Amino acid sequence: MQTVTSDSAREETVTVRRSESADAEEIDGLISPSAQAVFGRVNVIHLLEKANLAVTLTNEKGDILGHASFFDHPIGDLVDQTQWEAFMQEHFSVGQCTPFNTLFLHLFVARPNFTTASVKEIMRYDKKKSVSIFPFFRVEDHNDIIPLFDEQTNLLSISHQPFFLAALIEAEEHHTAVCEMNTVVLYSLKSVCVCCHTSQQEEAEISEKSNTFCIQIFDQNFCVITVPNLSTEFPLLQNFIRVPSIPTSLPQHELYIFHRDGIRSLSVRPAVALDRSAVSALVKDLSLNESLLQDLDRYYETGCDQVSQQTLLLTHLQSDSQRLCDIEYIRAHYNIESFIYFSHHGYDEHAQILHFVLKTTVQHFSKNFFKEVLRQARKSCLYLRIYPPYHTGRENKLLKNSCVHHLHYVLNCAVPVCPRRQIIYPLEELGINAPSRRLTEDQAPFALSLVSRKLTMEPKVTINTRIVLVGASDTGLAFLEVLCSCPHLRFNSLTLISTHGFPGDYNREDAGFLSTSHAYSSRDLAQIPVRSFIRVVTGKLVGIRRKSKYVLLSSGEKVPYDHLILCTGLQYRVPCPTGVDVSQPVTNSQLHSTHSRYTGPVPSNLFTLNDLHDCMAARRWLCANFLELEDNAIVYGNNIDIYTTVETLLSLGIRGSRIHLVLLPPVPGVSSFLDSSVEKAAAMAMENAMVQIHRNCVLAQFNNGKQPDPLTSASFTTDAEPLHLQCGVFINLSNKGVDYDAFNSFNKSFLVFDGRLVINSSFRTTNSSIWAAGPLTKFSRRYYIDEWTHANFNSKEVGQDLAAMMLPLFDPTVEPAEAPPPETDRLVLLYKQAKIQGGKLPGGYHYLHVTKPSPTDLTGPKLQDRAIVTGQPERGDYFCLHLDCYELVETLTCLSLKPLPVSNYLSLYMKHQQLLGQLLSCYQQGLIPDLYSFFTQSSCLAVFHDRFSDLEQELQQTLKLKVGAPLLISYITLIAEILLSTCVSLQDLCPPDQLKDEDSRAALRSSAVKYLSYNRNLLPMFACPGQL
Repeated sequence: MQTVTSDSAREETVTVRRSESADAEEIDGLISPSAQAVFGRVNVIHLLEKANLAVTLTNEKGDILGHASFFDHPIGDLVDQTQWEAFMQEHFSVGQCTPFNTLFLHLFVARPNFTTASVKEIMRYDKKKSVSIFPFFRVEDHNDIIPLFDEQTNLLSISHQPFFLAALIEAEEHHTAVCEMNTVVLYSLKSVCVCCHTSQQEEAEISEKSNTFCIQIFDQNFCVITVPNLSTEFPLLQNFIRVPSIPTSLPQHELYIFHRDGIRSLSVRPAVALDRSAVSALVKDLSLNESLLQDLDRYYETGCDQVSQQTLLLTHLQSDSQRLCDIEYIRAHYNIESFIYFSHHGYDEHAQILHFVLKTTVQHFSKNFFKEVLRQARKSCLYLRIYPPYHTGRENKLLKNSCVHHLHYVLNCAVPVCPRRQIIYPLEELGINAPSRRLTEDQAPFALSLVSRKLTMEPKVTINTRIVLVGASDTGLAFLEVLCSCPHLRFNSLTLISTHGFPGDYNREDAGFLSTSHAYSSRDLAQIPVRSFIRVVTGKLVGIRRKSKYVLLSSGEKVPYDHLILCTGLQYRVPCPTGVDVSQPVTNSQLHSTHSRYTGPVPSNLFTLNDLHDCMAARRWLCANFLELEDNAIVYGNNIDIYTTVETLLSLGIRGSRIHLVLLPPVPGVSSFLDSSVEKAAAMAMENAMVQIHRNCVLAQFNNGKQPDPLTSASFTTDAEPLHLQCGVFINLSNKGVDYDAFNSFNKSFLVFDGRLVINSSFRTTNSSIWAAGPLTKFSRRYYIDEWTHANFNSKEVGQDLAAMMLPLFDPTVEPAEAPPPETDRLVLLYKQAKIQGGKLPGGYHYLHVTKPSPTDLTGPKLQDRAIVTGQPERGDYFCLHLDCYELVETLTCLSLKPLPVSNYLSLYMKHQQLLGQLLSCYQQGLIPDLYSFFTQSSCLAVFHDRFSDLEQELQQTLKLKVGAPLLISYITLIAEILLSTCVSLQDLCPPDQLKDEDSRAALRSSAVKYLSYNRNLLPMFACPGQL
C-alpha cells in the first residue's frame, strides 16, 4: 500500500492491482467526456478482456480512484497492429521502442483531483527502469544492502554477526557485484544485490571449467546460482533458468543458470522459406523434428526468432468450420470461461499450439514470445492439448507428431484449465432439441492449458518447496489436483510416490475386478491438470527419516521432502492362515482372535487386488494361464469387491461352477450393501450362474500346510465342518488395513499410531512437516470423536480440504487465517459431500449407491425419511430415492441392466424434490412408474448442469438480502416453475405468494433466465424470452 495526495491535498491509502471484470461498471462511471474525446467510445468489458495489462488504483474502502489499460499495439486504426514498429520508426524518434519493452495506453480514467496521483502510482507499477551493474561491491554499500538481506533471507551469519557482510565484501571485492536502478539508493527501490563467496578450491575448479562462474563479473558464458528450496524466488531469478533436480537428489538447494544469450536482443516475425535451414539446425536433435519441419512447410502461421534462430512456435490453424467445432467443444467441456469472456473473442482468434521449440538459454523470453505471436497472428487465445500416454487414435497420433520442447516452458506461461462435469443426454428422446453433436460426441480426453493476451503479463508465484505425496489414492489425487489447478502458482517440486506409478496410465474400464468411488475415472485423470505438473516415482514406502527429511523406498532410493503428505489409504493384505489342523473337527467358535501377518512366500497364483495395476496383472494371467483349464477360482473376502470380481470372472468366460465365493464371517454393523434388496439380487444372479457360495469361512491352510507355491488347495474353518477346495487361482479381497511396510515406517519414525495414523483437526501428525489424510488416519483421542474418521467421508472432498489447509503456506495472495478461538481447539470438520459406491455386479447389473456421510457406530433413533421407489432389483430397473425431513435427496440407489448416466445421478444429491419436477407429489399421485425415464425429461437436465449450483447460491443470496432465509422453499418453487416452463416468459410465471416484494421476484426470474440463456449451448431444450 502507498499513501497518495490528491490535487486538493487530500491523502488516501491506495493499492495498485490488476484490474478485474468486476471493476468494469465502476470504471465505466469514471469515463468523462474529455476521456471519451481522447480514447473514443470504449466497451470497458471488452477492453479489460483484451488488454495485455489493465491496472486499477483503489483506496482502503475498495473504491476505484484510477484505471489504465495497456495494449501491445497502438489505439484505433492508425496502423495495423502487426506493423507498428516500422510505422513508429518512420514517423517518430522512437528507436528504443520494441515489442518487448513497449505498451500503448488505450484508456486512462481517474477520479477528479486524483489524476496526477493515479498516473504516478500506475506508472510506478509498470515502469521499465534502467539497471546499472557495477563490477565491484564496495564496503560503503554495506548499509544499503543489510536491509535487503534482512527482508529476503534468513541467514544467521548476517543477523548474528553484523560485520560479517562487510568483512566478506572487503575480502572478496573482485568477486562481488551490485545492481542499481536509476542511480537511486538501492534500499529505497528494493533493488537486487548479488554476491558470492568461493573457497580457493572452488576457484581452482572454476578456472578449470572454462566457461562457468558463480555470480562473478567475468567474460564467460554461464552464470550459476543455488538457492535454498524454501526461499522465495526473488526477481533476479525470473531471468534465470531453473534446472530441474531429480526426485531422489538430496541437496536442499535449487540450481539456476543464465546464459549470455539471454542478454541479446531478440525479435519475432513470421517465418519465411529462408528460415528452414536455421530451424532444421535448431531441432536436429529432437525426435519429432521431421514432423515439425513437414508442418512448417505446410502451415503459414509461424513465428521465428530472427537473430539467432533460437525459438520456434507453430500454431495449428484449422479451417473455419473445424475451428468452430473445436472451440465450441473446448468451451463446453473445459472451464475456459474462468479466464476469458468467450463472447468477446471471435472464433478466428483461437488457435492450437501444435509445435513449440525454445532454446533453453532464452527460456525467460517465453512470455514475450507468446505475446508477440498472439499480436502478429491476430489471435487472443492459444491452447495446448496434452493427451494421456495410453490413448490410441487420431488425436493421439496428432500428439505423437506434436513437438513441444520443453513442455514446462509452455506450462510456466499458461494456466491449467479444469474440465467441466458433463450432462449425459438422452439424445433419442430429445431429438432436434438436443445439443449439437459436435458437443456431445466422444473425443479422446486431454488436459488443456491456455495462453491469452492478458496472461502473458500475469506473473506466477514460483514455489520450489519439495512436496512429496505418498499414495495415489482418491485423497492424494484430489490434493494434487487442487495444487496443480492454481493458475497463479507454479509448484516446481511436486512428487508422487506410488507403488505402481500414476493410476491414469491404466484404463479402469478395461481392468474390472474392483468397485469404484467414481472420484476419478481414467478419463478424469486424463483431463485434470496433474500428470504434466508432477514427477512420479514408482516405489513403495519402507522408511521415513524425520531428521534428514527423506523417505526411503523399497528400491533403496531416497526421496527428500520439505512437506511429506501421507495418503496411502487402506489395502487388502495377503491373508495369514490360522494354521489349525483341519483334519480334526474344528469350528470358527474354537478359533482364537489373532491378527497375524503372513510372512511366507506368496504363491504365484494368489492375487491380492488393490489397484488397476494389480487388476490388469491378474487379468493377463487369467487369460494366459487359466481360462482354458478346469481348475477352480477362489474369491475370498466379504465386501462389494468380491461381487464385482465374480462378475469380471464371469465376463471373461469362466463358468460359474468353477468359481467359489468364500465369504468371511460378517463384521457386526458392516454390510457390503446398505440396501439388502441389492444384495439379494446379486446373490440370486450368482446362484443362477451356478457360482458356489460358502459363508462364514476363515482361511486355515494353504496346500494342507505344505509348500504354498503353486497354490493347489485351500482349507477353511466354518461354523460346521471344515471346507476343502481345489484351487487354480486364489483372488484375495480380505484383511484390509494399513500396509505393513507403511506401518513400520510410521512406527520407527515415532509417529503416533493407534490402529490408524493419528492426526489433529488440521491434518498434522506429531511432526510438523508430515501431514496425513484419508482412510489411513484417525483423529486424536483428545477429540472424543472415535465414531468419525476420514473413512466416513468422501475421500475427494477430504483431499481438497487438505490442499486448502496447506495453500496459505505457499500462496502470498491468501492472508493467513486468524487463530481460532480456544474453545474450538477440540473441534473437527465434518464434510458434506456424498459417499459414492459403484460397480458392475453379477447378472450384468450396473450398481450405484450415493449416501450421506454417517458415523461408524450409529446410535439413537433414525430420523424418518420418505422413500421413492420404482422397479424391482431382479428385473434390473430398480431405483430408490430417500428424502430427508427437508425433502432433500439424501440417499440414492440404482440397480440397472442398462449403463447408468452416473454424472447425472450424482447431481441429484441434496437437491430439493421440487427442483426435480415436483418429484414427491407426482410420485404420490402415481405419475412416476419409472424414475429412470422420469430423469430423462428435459425439465431435469438443467439441474444436471455443472453450473446449476452457482445459480442456487446466487438465488439464495438474493433471497437472504431481500426477504430473508425463511423463504428458501419459495425460491425453490420459483426455480422449478421456470425450469418446468416450455417457454420462459416473465409475464406468464406466477411466483409464490410468500414473495411479496416485486423486486425480489424480478431478480429471481432474471437470474434464472440468464442462467438458461448463457448456457444455451448445453441447454437448447429450454426456450428463452424472445425466442418464440
